[in-house]
Amino acid sequence: MIDVYFWPTGNGKKVTIMLEECGLPYNVIPVNINKGDQSTPEYDAINPNNKMPAIIDRDAPGGPLTIFESGAILQYLAEKTGKLLPTDTAGKYRVLQWVYWQVGGLGPMAGQAHHFLRYSPQKIEYAMHRFRTEVTRLYKVMDKQLARTPCLADDYSIADIALQPRAS
Repeated sequence: MIDVYFWPTGNGKKVTIMLEECGLPYNVIPVNINKGDQSTPEYDAINPNNKMPAIIDRDAPGGPLTIFESGAILQYLAEKTGKLLPTDTAGKYRVLQWVYWQVGGLGPMAGQAHHFLRYSPQKIEYAMHRFRTEVTRLYKVMDKQLARTPCLADDYSIADIALQPRAS
């Protein structure tokens, strides 16, 4: 059984989508980020970055395995099940480059853009322009790739799951 420390954010949804795609049994443990549950000492012991999501695979070889960061979780689940990540070197890295592109680029940049464009109590033109421009550029990168292939890395994979969810 896999325990999923979850809140319905884009990053949290990636993990539950992957678990469903792989057919793995899991138990959802809510971490209410609106109430600060991610900042408790109990959650800090699971995820020292105090962000969503995290998992504990209670059936991992060698005993329970704790993993945080959505990209690492997607890769782990793919490797555990042999699904949605090619095993050949070229195919694997064709997928992983897009996963890393999302978790290191589009995800953080879109988060900053949404913050400065929607939620910031001060309208800071430089920040609004900077993040809007970068997110627009990143969407163009993705659109260009999807114009060439039906999925980011040719076949449906964890790269597509990384990019699919939107926070409610």
